[in-house]
Amino acid sequence: MQVARNLIFASLSILLATSCRKEVEEVTVEVEKQYSWAEVKQLYGSQKTILGMVPGVNAINIQAIGNYAVLSPVPGSTTPPSKFYYSGGTLTWGSVPLPFDIRNRVPMNANFYAYPNGYAEVSSTSVLNIHPTSYLTKPGYLRLLDLDPHALRFQNNLFGSVLPFGVINRNDYLLCSYQTDEYNDNAFHLVLSKLTVPPVDPTISPEPLPAASSRIIRVSTPGWRSDNSPKTLWAIDDYFLLWCNSVGFYKIMQDGTVRKITGPISPQTIFKWQGTVYATQFLGGGGSSILKSTDDGETWQQFDGFNTALGYCTFYPVGDSLVGITHRYINNNVFTLRWKNTTTIRLRDLKTDGLERINLTDLVHLGDTVYLGTDNGLFKRPLSKFFESKPAE
Repeated sequence: MQVARNLIFASLSILLATSCRKEVEEVTVEVEKQYSWAEVKQLYGSQKTILGMVPGVNAINIQAIGNYAVLSPVPGSTTPPSKFYYSGGTLTWGSVPLPFDIRNRVPMNANFYAYPNGYAEVSSTSVLNIHPTSYLTKPGYLRLLDLDPHALRFQNNLFGSVLPFGVINRNDYLLCSYQTDEYNDNAFHLVLSKLTVPPVDPTISPEPLPAASSRIIRVSTPGWRSDNSPKTLWAIDDYFLLWCNSVGFYKIMQDGTVRKITGPISPQTIFKWQGTVYATQFLGGGGSSILKSTDDGETWQQFDGFNTALGYCTFYPVGDSLVGITHRYINNNVFTLRWKNTTTIRLRDLKTDGLERINLTDLVHLGDTVYLGTDNGLFKRPLSKFFESKPAE
């Protein structure tokens, strides 16, 4: 009897064990690799080719291929729906037809941007549309032929898209160069415009149109027809600096005063940092120079012996640091620059994983995030992690 009882218990145990057993299925789940830089996912197609960015009021104004956009990720950047640019925390695309040619980077600041009429290239038109960044409206117009009957077209330096064909300073003055049909005139020509827009009245529709109050500036250049010479412009505070190829370096004030100064020879980039204006330029035998001006471009000190790559960089303030990004020469480099003494600088590479095989175009610090424009997307990184050093290879 005991043996039979034991056999019954054994059978029941086997039966229970068999009934409770479940097949374990192994499932492989691919986890997306996390990079230091995360892509802003709302962009697609040509929108991912970022040409330029400038910070606005709690927002970023963006020029992409064929499009103007506003990124408004910071609380407080939203405006009433009737303005229809902003939607808090998202990217909103307007219908403004910016150029598709990547060499036509447009002048833009926090308040305005200017672009050729329709989808035209800059160098094929004598009309610029003027738009405020804060709302979508019909544009104001800058018509060259109303100012100069000899005008042909706006001039664009087609060497690349790093610099725009015109610049707007912090006081909303726009400076552009243009060409004329006066072939025996030894001079080059500029148009300086004060951009304004009446105050927005939410009870009135449509929105007020922007306006450009303009004046022509003729700069004599003895013995040289400089109208066709390539020109590069920079807006620094309330004045402008201009390099005219084979002619020289000029400072232009908001009142139209022009002064030729002794300074950089063919500068690649110019920026102001902690009260000092800096310029980089290539050296004839290789390498590059850094020039400094402590009197807003009136006089300069030149320091030689720097790596050639510095001539392919643009620089930006991020917090209390100066940050550079490279273009064309060594791609995907983001670094901090600090002066150790008057002739020595220290560069520290920052993390760039997630930015492989793309070209960097522009950088903006907004709130607690740093945004990086590229030719294949817009990327972001928290400011709290932005200054992490790139691991040694």
